[in-house]
Amino acid sequence: MNVIVIDDDTSICRFLATAIAAAGHTCRVAHTLVEAETLLTEYTPQLALLDLYLRESSGLDVLRFLRAKFSECGIVMMTAHASIETVTGALQHGADEYLGKPVRLEDLLSLFKRFERRLVDVRPESVPWIPTAIIGNSKPMLDVYRLIARVAPTDASVLVTGPSGSGKELVARAIHTYGLRSRGPFIAVNCGALPEQILENELFGHERGAFTGADTATSGLFEASKGGTIFLDEITETSLAFQVKLLRVLQEGEIRRLGSSKTIEVDTRVIAATNKPIGALIAAGQFREDLYYRLGVVTIPLPSLAERRDDIPLLAQSFLQRANEKNSRSAYFTPAAVQALLELPWPGNVRELENFIQRLVILALSDEIGLEEVRQAHQNNGYLLQQADVPVVSLKDAERDQIVKVLKETEGNRSLAARRLGIERKTLYVKAKRLGIDLNL
Repeated sequence: MNVIVIDDDTSICRFLATAIAAAGHTCRVAHTLVEAETLLTEYTPQLALLDLYLRESSGLDVLRFLRAKFSECGIVMMTAHASIETVTGALQHGADEYLGKPVRLEDLLSLFKRFERRLVDVRPESVPWIPTAIIGNSKPMLDVYRLIARVAPTDASVLVTGPSGSGKELVARAIHTYGLRSRGPFIAVNCGALPEQILENELFGHERGAFTGADTATSGLFEASKGGTIFLDEITETSLAFQVKLLRVLQEGEIRRLGSSKTIEVDTRVIAATNKPIGALIAAGQFREDLYYRLGVVTIPLPSLAERRDDIPLLAQSFLQRANEKNSRSAYFTPAAVQALLELPWPGNVRELENFIQRLVILALSDEIGLEEVRQAHQNNGYLLQQADVPVVSLKDAERDQIVKVLKETEGNRSLAARRLGIERKTLYVKAKRLGIDLNL
């Protein structure tokens, strides 16, 4: 291939030119847009490696020039400052791929193989750059940004997976922001926080008289999110019966309000999320396989904070600035404090880091936050966690365990069990069915 490198960093240019030549390709180098325009009057590239930030002009200006003059040329943007904004902007302005700096040799060789086969992606329609709350430029996050940029301009359903506190809702909002439905509403629903009947009512709405207190017909969130996106967090906390109804929404694009026999067409994009191993839930019969395939047309796995430690200083500084503004402080980290933050485990991921830094700023006696302040705050946090007598479980699991415990204590006497639980016998049957409890214990 004929390859052109456009970058104002001479050391990067030398490295790339050497690697390109070693791979058997022809390479030309330009450091500015003017040099590139002159060079390209006599040189036709099949692949361009382009820095996003040039001294005298934006890399996007060069990108537009290349795309207009050489429509079949593969264009790869490069920068040391990766973000969802830069990745999405580059891809949506006509770039085919995006590489973080420093460029790794294995990534470069893989890139050559792809473009040698001429597997150039379809470029989505351009949309404005809009800042999002996602922070990080590590390689794992760069992979996430690529997936967001590819799937956002489509209408495909998306499943976001990852541990609690890793930022799944932020990813969903970014997909909405850069998608075709960005002008429509974004509605987030925590499926695990609502009982099933309330969740169904919230999502599907109801007709007048559908249940006691339903004095008027009410539309649900699927109708309210028309032209936009609905984000279903903790989707694996729903029952199999509810999953059947959700599957109909995805397959047919229609819902049926509670108490109605009529269907209503809905126009909304569905993004779901879970922090549980969905494959294991399917194998155990707790999640429908057909719904998984409908939801996960594209799956975006989010890394834990331990898997993206390079982002901790960037995240910490951002959270520090936010905490300073909120609490009218001007606190700052010493280098030793930042190093300590890098070494801590962060089982609660980004959410834990953010809360930890807010606590540091609030409790700091001076503006300087050093190693001792970080250690003290971490020790206090660890002490509180160690005092817990029982592990943290979901409300659903706690409710199930309590009912099973009482049933065993009453030797399966349902009336007595209901009285001890403080509920009616009929309610006990409903809960047992929902929670998968065998009443013949």
